[in-house]
Amino acid sequence: MLPADSYKTVRRRTSSTVATPGFRDLEHAGWLEKAAAYDHFFANITDQSIAPVLDALGELEGKSFLDIACGTGRLAGAAAARGATVEGIDFAASMVAIAAGNFPGCIFTEGDAERLPYGDCRFDLAACAYGLLHFENPEAAVGEAFRVLRPGGRFAFTVWCGPDQGGELFALVMGAIEQHGSFDVGLPPAPPMFRFADPGASGKVMRAAGFTGVEMDTLLLEWRPPAPDAVFDMIYKSVVRMPMILQAQSKTARERIHAAILEGLDFLRRDGEIVIALPARLFSGVRPGP
Repeated sequence: MLPADSYKTVRRRTSSTVATPGFRDLEHAGWLEKAAAYDHFFANITDQSIAPVLDALGELEGKSFLDIACGTGRLAGAAAARGATVEGIDFAASMVAIAAGNFPGCIFTEGDAERLPYGDCRFDLAACAYGLLHFENPEAAVGEAFRVLRPGGRFAFTVWCGPDQGGELFALVMGAIEQHGSFDVGLPPAPPMFRFADPGASGKVMRAAGFTGVEMDTLLLEWRPPAPDAVFDMIYKSVVRMPMILQAQSKTARERIHAAILEGLDFLRRDGEIVIALPARLFSGVRPGP
């Protein structure tokens, strides 16, 4: 599990003060920068969970659907293809712009998942794919999902499993950092990355928000990188948290970490092909009502 101080401290000087961006600031800046590369490097992994997420919501035809932390809109577009009327929201304007270009039949809005700009009981269905780990206050985001759902509405979300739950990519990269570098590099606090992969933690938060009938499934996702070096393209170009940790290492430590990652990939070959397990948890629940 990533330690709490998993973000680089960056100082921004103004005319009279020196501000230190926190967790949310760095997440926001990171996703603004990485939006253009996300589909190319990471979507072929997350796309594997689109059908299970929508299946967990039930019938979509004629329903209103909100995609929270919509990214480039791929879940939203799939929901629309199943007959839903779809809106998506993301805090990164660059993601919203790409999503709108990808799926012009949906409505996409820049906004905060922890303070959704919608009235109560607005949507029939809602989902958040891999967004909770990027929220400063994920409990608030789950509560907001409950608020904007109509009675009887369903909410689903996905989160990554950690190294101790079969997440081979996280085990490989984090193990290399632990062996050859350090997580203690003066970064501002961040929520535990894999907290919501624990069924007890997610169930507690869902029930506290008011959801009932909470269910969990494990999605056995995998990634087959075309070449070993593709791992670094994916890490540095399409995700936010891990590059900050790696870039905070000394040059020598980072080189050793890279070498250890490449060496570890050899143990993940099946019939000569690299196959990396990236399991995820899928949780769903219902807002009670008629």
